[in-house]
Amino acid sequence: MRALREAMWITGRHPVEELLASKRQKPLRLLLSESVPADVRKRLSGQAATLGIPCNAAPREEWERRTGDRGGGGIAAELTEYRYEDMHEWVKALPGRTLVFLLDGITDPQNLGAILRNARAFGVGGVIVPKDRSCPVTAAVFRASAGAAAHVPIVQVTNLARAAETLQENGFWLYASMEKGETEIFDLSPAARTGFVLGSEEQGIRKLIREKCDGSVRIPMAPGVDSLNVGMTAGILAFHMAKSLTSPL
Repeated sequence: MRALREAMWITGRHPVEELLASKRQKPLRLLLSESVPADVRKRLSGQAATLGIPCNAAPREEWERRTGDRGGGGIAAELTEYRYEDMHEWVKALPGRTLVFLLDGITDPQNLGAILRNARAFGVGGVIVPKDRSCPVTAAVFRASAGAAAHVPIVQVTNLARAAETLQENGFWLYASMEKGETEIFDLSPAARTGFVLGSEEQGIRKLIREKCDGSVRIPMAPGVDSLNVGMTAGILAFHMAKSLTSPL
C-alpha cells in the first residue's frame, strides 16, 4: 500500500464506525463531542481502545473548531494518511472472477463516494483512479460513500492507459461505459475478469482510454432520457455483474 500523507477528519457516526471496522485504514485518534449520548461514547471509545486508538472528548465548540465541521453528530476520527493500494500487488491478489472500475475524469467527491458505495455493496474488487483529473479520497468522499472508502481497494495511478494495459495483461476484458455503447449491458457475456471504464458526465471517456478498451457497453433507457449520473451507472453495472460473478461457470 501507498499512503497519501494529508491529514483529514472523518466525521459522522456511520463513516467513523466503518473506519474502525476497516482492515485497510486506521485512524490516529477519535474525537467525540460531549453532546454525543453517553452510551454511544462508551461503545465507540471501547472499540477504539480495543484497536489501540486514543479517544478524546471535547466540548461541542472545540469539536467543531478542530474538525472544521458543524455536523457529523459530534463524532470524528482523524486519519493522517489514506492508504492507496499498490497496483501490482493489488492485481496479483485479485481472484479469478472479479469486477473492477476504472475512473476517467471523475472530479466530484459526491460521485466518487457514490461509486465506492456501490462498489462495496456489490462486491467490486477495486477502483482505479488517476492522480490527475480525478478526485482523491477526501473527508467528503468518506461521507458520500457512507464509509465504503474505508473498505474498497482504491488504486491511484499516474497513467490510466498503462493501468488498463496491466489489467488486460492479467486476463481482464475492459469495456467503456458510454451512452452509445456497442452492446447493451444486459446482452453482454462478461469475461471472468471484467473492468468497466466510467467517465465524467461532462467530458466522458478520453479517446486514448476508449481505444484501450475491448468494447463498449450502454445501459438501455426510456426515450427522452439522455444519460444517468455516473454513480447510478456504476450501481447498475455492478448490480448486473454481481450475479454473473457468483454464478457457476
